[in-house]
Amino acid sequence: MALYAGGVPDASLETLRVLGHELRRPLTVIRGAATLLLDDADRLPASSRAQMLTLIETSAAAMADLIDDLLVAIRMESGDLPFTVESVEVAALVADAVEAARQVAPDRTIHVGGGDGPIEEGLSVEVDREQALRALRALLVNAVHYSPSETAVEVLVRPDRDVVSVLVLDRGPGIPAQLRERAFEKFTRLDQQAGGAGLGLFLARGLARAMGGDIRVGDREDGGAAVCFTLRRRG
Repeated sequence: MALYAGGVPDASLETLRVLGHELRRPLTVIRGAATLLLDDADRLPASSRAQMLTLIETSAAAMADLIDDLLVAIRMESGDLPFTVESVEVAALVADAVEAARQVAPDRTIHVGGGDGPIEEGLSVEVDREQALRALRALLVNAVHYSPSETAVEVLVRPDRDVVSVLVLDRGPGIPAQLRERAFEKFTRLDQQAGGAGLGLFLARGLARAMGGDIRVGDREDGGAAVCFTLRRRG
């Protein structure tokens, strides 16, 4: 393992650098909103106070999610992440992941369906619910970050005999074929302007494979990315 001066592994310093950069943004929002409330609360209308409190809540949640994801990634790499596999209904899993993504981007449109209609009733997969939700949330947030704000993100569920495929479709620039495997590397951001820690795809694929599934990236028809998350079908 390569070392920086002082004997600190370069991988550890990269982790700290990325974490520090990504935590600074929500922390700045929290400090700014809290300072405004402390200094001017009596002069602010109720709607403005509520807005400041909402900013504090959402920014604190973003910080907590990033820290949780990083800790899960560390345990996953070390082989120390426990999985409790159970039967999970796909419609409920997708709904919860969409709700989590909307906490990050409340104004984005996210369409959900089963291809020709709603998700098949009773369709279930064998997964660790918490980790499957974490992986799918990461894919949705990634799609939001890398696609224009005026476009919708779509989630399509396609059941097969042994697996269920959850497709996350966006209208962003897509990922060139020669860069698709690199996109799944830890702390990789192909578009430096899009934000994020570069942890989402790495974490999502690692969790998917640990549960007997997989994640792959392709092109969406008429432009954009199509990310396919496969899960083991129950029964």
